[in-house]
This record gives sequence, C-alpha cells and structure tokens, in this order.
Amino acid sequence: MKIPRSQLKHTRRGITLVEVTVSTLLVGLLIVASLRSVGAVARSWQVAANDTGGEALAQQLLREILIQSYEDPNETPDWKYESSESQSPTSRADFDDTDDYDDWSASPPQLPDGSPLSGYTGWTRSVLVKKLNASNYTAKNDNFPDQGLRCINVTVVDPTGQTSTAFAYRSDDGGSSQPIGVDTTIVTWVGCNLQLGSTGQSVAAGTHITNHAEDQ
Repeated sequence: MKIPRSQLKHTRRGITLVEVTVSTLLVGLLIVASLRSVGAVARSWQVAANDTGGEALAQQLLREILIQSYEDPNETPDWKYESSESQSPTSRADFDDTDDYDDWSASPPQLPDGSPLSGYTGWTRSVLVKKLNASNYTAKNDNFPDQGLRCINVTVVDPTGQTSTAFAYRSDDGGSSQPIGVDTTIVTWVGCNLQLGSTGQSVAAGTHITNHAEDQ
C-alpha cells in the first residue's frame, strides 16, 4: 500500500514541529538555569568583594587611630575636641588623639584630608571610642574620669546594609605613648590607596609601625 505524497509530507511536518517545540522548551529551561547560576555567582562575588572592601576600610582607619596620642599632647586634655580645635571638623586632618575620632562618621569614606575614596558611593564608615574600667576592660566607664584604657570600634556599612567591624584596645601606657630618648622624626604609619583606572573602586590599607624607623 502506498501513502499519498501529500499525506507523507503532512506527517513529516507534524513530527518536525513537535521536535522543535520540545527542543525550544529544553533550551529555554537550560538558559533559565544558566542565568540563575550566573546570577548566584555574581551575587557571591559581590558579597565577597564587599566583605573584603569593608574589612580593609575598617582596618585602615583603626590603624590610623592607634598611632595617635592617647590624649592631646599639646594642651589640657578634653574629651573629643579641645578648646582650640574645630568643634565641627569636616575632615580628620587635625585629629591628634584617639578621642578626637569618637562619633566620627563619613559617607562615602574619606582620606584624612577629607577627599572621598573613589568607588565607595553609598558606603558609611563610623567610629566609636569608649572609656573602659581599667580593672575590668569589658565595663564601659563613660561617666567617670578616664582610667587609661579605651576601646576603639570602627564600623563600615556597604550599600546593601552589610556590616564590617574592627576594634582594638588602647592604653595610655602603650608602646606608641612611650617617650623617645632622642629628638628625632620617625615613621609611625604606612598606608596605600590602590585604584584600577579613574573610575574603579579603590582599596585602602595601612598599618602602624611599632618598630620605629627613622624618616629619611
């Protein structure tokens, strides 16, 4: 028995349409799965980048604070700003002791001279400095005379609300507060700010130097 040519063509065309439909459905499912995977990877990369950036920003400012004098070395110490200092500073350029940084906040994060760090729009970096009880460092001592021990806490919040924190204890008898036997100029802090291109996100880092080297 022979199948008419017109019927044979019609049968083949029906099978081809089914195959195309199934193939399209499978390809669509694969594309959706791939896009979801790419999105998850991109989000993971962004979270990791924000974690690294937030931690670096917090550590950089913490190290800047740790090299400062415990109290103002040039006049009668007062909490935060002394009488001769600006009571509403717009930068950290004139900060010369640890309590100057208390309640300091900047968005976006800044260099000491007030220049904003590139690539950190929407980020916030803030500082809290608390007086502690010298015999119990876990107890705050804000309403009593300073006992020579402070906790410095730096917090960084990225645009998604993710928080990075770094803290350290500082005493008035630490290594950075010891007098130097001879009159000399020394390097107490080294930092760097790296940026790829003119619009890329910059990465800032720094550290205080305990084994002082002469400034040449």
